[in-house]
Amino acid sequence: MSKLSVCYFGTYSRGEEYARNNAIIGGLESNGVEVIPCQTDVWPTHEEKMASVEKGMAAQAFAYLKAYLKLVRKYISVPDHSFLCVGYIGHIDLFPARLLGWLRRKPVVFDAFFSLYDTVVLDRGLYSKGSLRAKLLKAVDRWSCRLADLVLLDTWEHVDYFCREFGLPRSKFLAVPLGTDEKNFYPRPWPEEDEVLDVISYSSYIPLHGIDVQLDAAAILKDGPDIRFTFVGKGQLYPEMREKAEAAGLHNVRFIEWIPHGELVELIAGSDVCLGIFGRTEKAARVIPYKAYEALAMQKPLITGDSRAAAELLRDKENSLLSPMGDADSLAEKIKQARSPELRKRIAENGHRAFLEHATSKAIAAKILSELKSRWPERFGPK
Repeated sequence: MSKLSVCYFGTYSRGEEYARNNAIIGGLESNGVEVIPCQTDVWPTHEEKMASVEKGMAAQAFAYLKAYLKLVRKYISVPDHSFLCVGYIGHIDLFPARLLGWLRRKPVVFDAFFSLYDTVVLDRGLYSKGSLRAKLLKAVDRWSCRLADLVLLDTWEHVDYFCREFGLPRSKFLAVPLGTDEKNFYPRPWPEEDEVLDVISYSSYIPLHGIDVQLDAAAILKDGPDIRFTFVGKGQLYPEMREKAEAAGLHNVRFIEWIPHGELVELIAGSDVCLGIFGRTEKAARVIPYKAYEALAMQKPLITGDSRAAAELLRDKENSLLSPMGDADSLAEKIKQARSPELRKRIAENGHRAFLEHATSKAIAAKILSELKSRWPERFGPK
């Protein structure tokens, strides 16, 4: 092989909603790595893929079997490569990838991204802990990580959860930031100063985001004419949150359902402050979400929940404003502090510098490559 090459394997997608895959693939290419795709779809759309856990097990098994027969045929013709990487969402993909990696003697890197069990059972509460599906999801999490040679997650706090929950060694993991869609999320001109602070929150309305906390903060601030909230998105808790806002008489809040990617970016650009996550779930304290990185990438002032995960990148009043998880009073106070143009400018500029240093696709991939080189130096050729 004339240069390092990675086979990117699985049923992953490179659509806009899968910025993680795009960030890693693009970052590897930016670092001079040849990325060889070996991909097929199980579910045609993102929504169908995320909802696949709701389908019958027989239907899921049949769909995956067809996909893996295609993948095996594709992989047989893939040229020689240095590493086999399984993209997100790839927990099931890891099992055929492990077998193929053994056959061709390739280290397998698994971008786990999240725990299926944690997300579906603990965070969203779709199944009880003792249910058959919960036990199956937990087993898939444990064995997909155990069989991989290196597992990628987004924070070290998230890594520690995997180690505790699934009995895995910390040496199995590497934490790298999520990354963003850098083609769309980049700095725009600042909106003109006026008497109203425009605050934007966008989400899929899952518990992790803490939309209820954000609405409670809006209620605290509703008598002031100078702060306006925009909530973009739709999902699990959307009807409940709409009812909550109406019951509280929140005239300072507007709701927008899903809009095209480009329109969302422009809406963010025209806002003064971006909100992150404030949920009370355990998962909320273990992650830094896409929208936090997107705010930093766009050089927008970010207010998000204060957690051990957030502390891996963010500093209160330095590159962001941090509020205790689930605390509406504190969040309302942070939003009031953000009325200061000087404070917003400082944390936005420092936040963007942190993004450029740690969370661009090139920086993420460089960290991955450094780890791979430390573990498998022979695959990088002579010095």
